[in-house]
Amino acid sequence: MEDMIGFVTGNKNRQKLLSLLGSKHELDVDRLAKNMHVATPSVKKIIDEMLEKGLIKQENGFYGLTELGDSVEKRIRAI
Repeated sequence: MEDMIGFVTGNKNRQKLLSLLGSKHELDVDRLAKNMHVATPSVKKIIDEMLEKGLIKQENGFYGLTELGDSVEKRIRAI
């Protein structure tokens, strides 16, 4: 868990993405990019990293938190 928290908090945009999905539950890439004020290709790269780590999941073009992602998001929010 601590390594995942370090992974997310080590990058401001990863932290933003996790927080957005924690509050909005499911968003598509374009909505994430717009809310984060980050270019879509950059958001796609962050999504790929977080999918690989098992923090987020994709369903029908929308992204949401996995159980692990939800736990990490809550721990970071409490810091």
